[in-house]
Amino acid sequence: MEIELKYMMEDEAVMDAVFQDPYIEMIKDKNTESSIDMYAVYFDTEERDLLREGIAFRIRREGCSLQATLKWNGSSEEGMHRREELNVAVDDPEKLHAPDIDIFDQSDMGDVLADIIGAKALVPMMEVDSVRHQVRIDTGKSISELSVDKGEVRVGEKTAPILELEIELFSGEEADMVALGDRLAEKYGLTASNVSKFKRGLDLMD
Repeated sequence: MEIELKYMMEDEAVMDAVFQDPYIEMIKDKNTESSIDMYAVYFDTEERDLLREGIAFRIRREGCSLQATLKWNGSSEEGMHRREELNVAVDDPEKLHAPDIDIFDQSDMGDVLADIIGAKALVPMMEVDSVRHQVRIDTGKSISELSVDKGEVRVGEKTAPILELEIELFSGEEADMVALGDRLAEKYGLTASNVSKFKRGLDLMD
């Protein structure tokens, strides 16, 4: 289960302010702070079989590595996003542009995908090109990853900008993560967002 808070940012300068915030400086693991280039492609069949079942299928390049991800059973309310998530490392760079459901054949979701898709081909739906600045934080009650993504979602010639802050809970108390989100939102004028990158791409589609 993925649990994360998502906020929209109006100004890139706010990102620097958040990462340099005295409280964040105190609780962050400086050894984990990094910036990483990310490029993702979301796939479905021509008939949008996965979309109808509420499943997102993504291949993402993160720096020099590739990862396949499935997300399903998602919900979002007041910026809190919850969804089932499955991640699998991918060795073949060709899978970034031409994946198949065999990637997930070692999991229960492999059978689910086979039932939904069968022998149909997967085709690209949208692309997400972004840079993520991230750091792990430990409040003493919860461990999370604080990140800011800057980039764009593309569907054909259509684009939508991305500038969002996320706090993803790794372990500990969910209420503590929410308190941290509330603290940053109030101080830096962040707006809670229920819209995922995938949903932004869907909004661009005809």
